[in-house]
Amino acid sequence: MRKTILFLACLGISGSLWAADPIAGTWKINLEKSKFPERFPAPKENTEIYREVGPDQIEMTYSSSNRDGTSNLAICTYPAQGGAMVCRQEGAVGEMEGISLFQMFVGPGEWYAIYIQNGKQVGTRHKVVSKDGKTMRQTMKAPEYMGKPLEAILIMEKQ
Repeated sequence: MRKTILFLACLGISGSLWAADPIAGTWKINLEKSKFPERFPAPKENTEIYREVGPDQIEMTYSSSNRDGTSNLAICTYPAQGGAMVCRQEGAVGEMEGISLFQMFVGPGEWYAIYIQNGKQVGTRHKVVSKDGKTMRQTMKAPEYMGKPLEAILIMEKQ
């Protein structure tokens, strides 16, 4: 009986190690629940698609359209356990030019992204997927954006 219980416990643990990354899927912003400061206008829409593309790689496709009619598209890959992100960007990306991104894995359903420009950290993004896997809260911070500190909270819903 003990061996059976031990076997089932080991099987359960190993199964959770092979489970899909909780961020995998399509996420759309809920603008009513998100919070943006006045000097950082909310987008018209924002979608992030995460998928596992290898044994240790995540691909994120980010697309948004702004209220002024411009749009953004970025496709980034990064190691699932964290590391440098490699991004290909199209559209209105002027603010992101020259910025390097590093994604750090904290634990299942939690990541930090660090934005670095000219060797200096210019912002962070903390992502947390809810325990039920239906929402993701992203807290964006920048020490200086248009002369003042910035904090925005994005609430993303899994589609």
